Amino acid sequence: MKRILAICAAVLFLAACGGQKNLSPDQLAAKVDKSQQPRVLITTDLEVDDMNGLLLSLLYADHYDIAGIVWTAGMFHFSGDGGLHTLGQVTPHFRCNAQHCEHRVKTAADLTEYRPVDPTWLGRVLDYYEADYKFLSQNNPNYPTPDYIRSITKVGNIEFEGDYRFETEGSRFIEQIILDDDMRPLTIQHWGGINTTVRALYSIYERYHGTPEWDAVLAKVVAKVRIGGSGEDYCRADSKIDEMFPGLQNGGYGFGFFSYGSFFSASKNGPRPAAEELQPYLHAPWNLEAFKLNHGKLTSEIWLMAEGRAIYGEPIIYNYGLIDYMDWGESARQGWGPENLKTYPRADYEPYSWAFCQFGCAGFIDIGLRSDVNNRGNNHYTIVMWEELAARADWTIMEPKDCNHAPVITAGPLDLTAAAGETVSLSGSAKDPDGDKLTATWYVPASACTYKEGKAEGLEVSSGTGWKTSFTVPSDAKTGDKLVVNLEVRDEAGRPMTRFAQYVITVS
Repeated sequence: MKRILAICAAVLFLAACGGQKNLSPDQLAAKVDKSQQPRVLITTDLEVDDMNGLLLSLLYADHYDIAGIVWTAGMFHFSGDGGLHTLGQVTPHFRCNAQHCEHRVKTAADLTEYRPVDPTWLGRVLDYYEADYKFLSQNNPNYPTPDYIRSITKVGNIEFEGDYRFETEGSRFIEQIILDDDMRPLTIQHWGGINTTVRALYSIYERYHGTPEWDAVLAKVVAKVRIGGSGEDYCRADSKIDEMFPGLQNGGYGFGFFSYGSFFSASKNGPRPAAEELQPYLHAPWNLEAFKLNHGKLTSEIWLMAEGRAIYGEPIIYNYGLIDYMDWGESARQGWGPENLKTYPRADYEPYSWAFCQFGCAGFIDIGLRSDVNNRGNNHYTIVMWEELAARADWTIMEPKDCNHAPVITAGPLDLTAAAGETVSLSGSAKDPDGDKLTATWYVPASACTYKEGKAEGLEVSSGTGWKTSFTVPSDAKTGDKLVVNLEVRDEAGRPMTRFAQYVITVS
């Protein structure tokens, strides 16, 4: 069966490549100053959802500036110190809620390690990125170099959940990034525990508190650091870093439009299946043909359900590369998982289904959707992102002339004011780097409008296609209401890509 699927995927892949194009460098994406992009530092416990998230983070690394990748511990994964200590000895106030792990220990406090992850995986991922970089960088010049990615990838505090006793390579690196002269907001994302970041902040406090430099250091940390998630441990509260750094900011953590691709979405009998319109993008043959087979190393390493690979360190109940189900209730009964999940229903999957992704950088991907507009919950945007993933998978193995690239929209002004009942004219234009035919569509995304609290169904523009349209503000709109009009530009290619311009009309 696998061989048949592989052959079918290869045929479809070659058909999708289409004819060759003669592209000059200036037709591709413009070279940008990475120091002007959002700055993100990833910490991860390298669970399978984080593995997929890190692979995707590198595939989309032209959109943001990765400041660091740091392996850390969490309540679900820690490597131990060779049996010298138990979790309870190191972290009495722990979150790990494994009860006995198939009767290996009496309680989680007795664990000397828990579901340790492959210590070689992170290094291999750097090799994957280096293997794909040749073509990725030809298709977009804004990918960071492999040498840079290697230089910012560190091992942090991985011995125990919530363990911030010692400085590590990773904690010292985070400390260095926090204290450098780059004053862009630094979003430190916590896909596992927060303990390595806590150690970095703790070290800064120990080093500078009570010195003449402290006021300046405190001001820098509070102005710069954004704590993305509180992590899978209690050490943020236990360490009292919020008291050490009053005003420490949160934020900058979001899955963009890949959030649906986690856990139960692809299971029809699971508790939270994705909408029917999304289901084709969550299963074979799409996953195999679009990115898994006959593509580069990054996308070929994305984990799918029951694909035939074992996940290092995982019991069979969590070894999703080998099994076609998620049974967290049974894992709880066996003592591997939270006891409160004992009544959770089993979710079954078809082989090669997508089931997990911790892609915190997805919120920084810029396809023209504005951060000040409520674009959540729109399945159409999710489909656009899946189509983009398939196009980018081609970038890992082919020269620009054989790939598709996103159209570039010129539009503006994007912020307008108008009175109730007034008609505004809107226009835009776009070019396609590949010379593909473009389709321009105008519409009002109702849930993005504040008019009628996002229930603005039925609002229309004067012309749904073309490069110009107009929109009449409803006569009952209130002062301050915001109405959104999308210009959506899609290219007609084997691997389509789509970009947006969003016009926001504020009622005066």
